[in-house]
Amino acid sequence: MTKLLLKANVRRPVGAIAATLFLVAACSSPTLRSPEIYLNSYAVSAPNMQRLFVCHGYECRLKTAIALRAHELDQIRKLMAPGQAGPAAERAAIATTIAWLEDRVAPIAGTAADRDYRDLLSGSDPAQLDCIDEAANSTSYMMVIRNLGLLKYHTIGHPISKGFLLDGRYPHVTALLLENETGEPYAIDSWIFANGEEPVVMTLQDWKDTSSSAMYRARYPNGI
Repeated sequence: MTKLLLKANVRRPVGAIAATLFLVAACSSPTLRSPEIYLNSYAVSAPNMQRLFVCHGYECRLKTAIALRAHELDQIRKLMAPGQAGPAAERAAIATTIAWLEDRVAPIAGTAADRDYRDLLSGSDPAQLDCIDEAANSTSYMMVIRNLGLLKYHTIGHPISKGFLLDGRYPHVTALLLENETGEPYAIDSWIFANGEEPVVMTLQDWKDTSSSAMYRARYPNGI
């Protein structure tokens, strides 16, 4: 992979809370709106077979273009191969592929040290990602998978939000996947864990009903 572009000072809302509150109002239930709409709202170009853009620095303030090489696309095909077995297997393969892509782009985007959900105060750090960055990146990674013809059981949705502050929950947004046969929406949440770890994959309703700390404890009951 080769770093092609670092773009800063992108037009952005006033603060992560304001941006996410806007998303909560706009995206509080599954929709058929294309995932490109979410990327466009943060001036992120959709990926193609040659490159993708990685958001970081909070609210997609920074964008790093990543070249996609033939051997990397081949690796994605290998990682997705187990997903042919069925919808659950495809979701598991997507989680594995997202983690691999996070790891692959990190040295170029400078995000290898991205911490888990407990870090909420690093908005000026280009190495860190908030949930808006993570939702955009996971959506882009899934679009790469789709572009390769490897999504058989799912459709990529427009990222969706929960939390209004007034209900005692911090606003939070996640990437979304819709199972084709049942229409069941699934949250694909990379924000909970540090860079290169597999995202949370759960039904959207369970994601809405479960706190970020509970998701973290489910994987790390003794903490790390």
